[in-house]
Amino acid sequence: MSEIAKRIDAIIKEGLAPLLKNEGFKKKARYFDREHENRIELINIQASKWNEGNEGQFTVNVGVYYPEIAKVTDALPVNGLPKEYDCTIRERIGHLSQDNKDTWWKINSSSNDAEVSENVANHVKDLCLPWLDVMSSLDDVKDYIAKNNRAFVAAGIALFQGNRDEASAYIEQTLKQQPLAISKINSWSKKHGLTQA
Repeated sequence: MSEIAKRIDAIIKEGLAPLLKNEGFKKKARYFDREHENRIELINIQASKWNEGNEGQFTVNVGVYYPEIAKVTDALPVNGLPKEYDCTIRERIGHLSQDNKDTWWKINSSSNDAEVSENVANHVKDLCLPWLDVMSSLDDVKDYIAKNNRAFVAAGIALFQGNRDEASAYIEQTLKQQPLAISKINSWSKKHGLTQA
């Protein structure tokens, strides 16, 4: 393991791990998960692929995986714990902040790892945990993703909720957002008996 990888792991262990353990998350490598009856919440640390020696950077990803929505939308099956990219909804921590900028913590020879550790934990506490609370509602997930150009998943949620007219409206929105996926979208709509424009 590289020096930078060891430092990142130590930073996680010092600040983020105790915070998330206290919030009911389990840790596996750089992934933290918290299971609920209808969803799994994930927080993971993503190191830059350009990290080298004792210098590098990392960010935090957060997501919620709804198994029933994955089934409805014909997502690829997940074996074991879902990864962040499997999530029904996901974000980078920086996009949850007011300035909506991608946030990476830089580590080098002049970094104070204890300060970085505290800063990361505070950001997760202030941004990720409240966001996960909001995303515990499928209605809020549906609204959020529809506004962020992911209307197909919103259609899946609406269908799961029994709102067929709403699902059809989201399919129309999806066709405008993703015209190249028209064949797949129409096939999915037909499979579920949804009306199309």
